[in-house]
Amino acid sequence: MKHMLHLCSFALLLAIAGSALAADAAAGAVSGKVQQQQQPAKAQADAPAKAETRSTAVAVIHEGVDSIGARLTMRLKERFNASNLFKLEDKDQPKLRLLVNTQEEFPSRPGIGSVYSITWVFSQSEGHLAYLLARDVSVLTMEGVEALIDSLMERTDGLVVKYGYLFK
Repeated sequence: MKHMLHLCSFALLLAIAGSALAADAAAGAVSGKVQQQQQPAKAQADAPAKAETRSTAVAVIHEGVDSIGARLTMRLKERFNASNLFKLEDKDQPKLRLLVNTQEEFPSRPGIGSVYSITWVFSQSEGHLAYLLARDVSVLTMEGVEALIDSLMERTDGLVVKYGYLFK
């Protein structure tokens, strides 16, 4: 009986030792995987990600007969046409319309200055009602045309970003 008790104790110790060795082996395998995962990845080429290009359809519509207003409208169309962010479109498609109204500031002194009004509207198509996005009214001289065009381009780009969901 004494031998039997020693034999059972010895078997129990072997079982505990065997399970401990198995646990150590499993932990070693897991740590080996962790060590393999922590190795630095292969270096990737440093290339910039492609940015999403956008080219918004724009129409510039002028109403007025003064020379400064005509110059403003012509230069504005030229800048939109040269820009990568915009394209001048006459097609019936969703687009941003700039409605430009100009007239002489003083009809008795032509060429001195013009009063202008610019309204930005989004139009889904010719048959749909346009959405008013922004407007601007001020006085302009021939010397201020280029600065105003820069400002109008920036504001137009800001409106396209702000209301970009309309173009989708």
